[in-house]
Amino acid sequence: MAVRVLLFAHLRRQAEQPEFDVQLSEGASVRDLAAQLSEKGLDLTGCMAAVNETYATPDTALSDGDEVAFLPPVAGGSGGSEGLMQARVTAEPLSLSDAERFVVRPQFGAQSYFVGTVRSPNRGQTVTLIEYEAYASMAEKVLRDAAAQAQTRFAGEGEELAVYLAHRTGRLQPAEASILIGVGSPHRRAALEACDWLIEHVKAVIPVWKLEELEDGQRWVEGVRPAEVL
Repeated sequence: MAVRVLLFAHLRRQAEQPEFDVQLSEGASVRDLAAQLSEKGLDLTGCMAAVNETYATPDTALSDGDEVAFLPPVAGGSGGSEGLMQARVTAEPLSLSDAERFVVRPQFGAQSYFVGTVRSPNRGQTVTLIEYEAYASMAEKVLRDAAAQAQTRFAGEGEELAVYLAHRTGRLQPAEASILIGVGSPHRRAALEACDWLIEHVKAVIPVWKLEELEDGQRWVEGVRPAEVL
């Protein structure tokens, strides 16, 4: 059988191309695929895997035609009200007014926002820019799932929440917005708590990586591991 392999962040630099097909025996698992790639010189230590845009374990069985992404630790669903959520990953600048237009509605007496921007200096070094790389289709799926979870967790009985989530990709200068979250709710507490939960949850699970450009070189920003690693 054949599976499609996708590589991201520093893994892309280890291979001749970031996407390629691999032939496997029937019944092979993610672990078997990883072992085959490691034999060819790809260092997957500490990486996670996603099969068809869903986080997987090393024991996950593969099928012909599967898309398997190997993901370094990320830099920081079901249910929900689809008409009250908007999630996107974009190379375009983020605008607080876009979030405002989405979450400000007559039934919501409270809105809460979070804007994350590129910081410099970081860890004692001047950052000239950050390049954000994303597994975009999976990242949007992760954002939609996070919005749905927030709606379930924080909406009061008989009430609804509007959730706006957007994440930038590409090269950003210091002070440019990299992530934008907006929540609309009938009451203040739900809006504030949902916004706070969303930023902590999203930064741990969204497949986005950050390459910092420094005055004396580059470094990948160390991420977190939301799934079982190889």
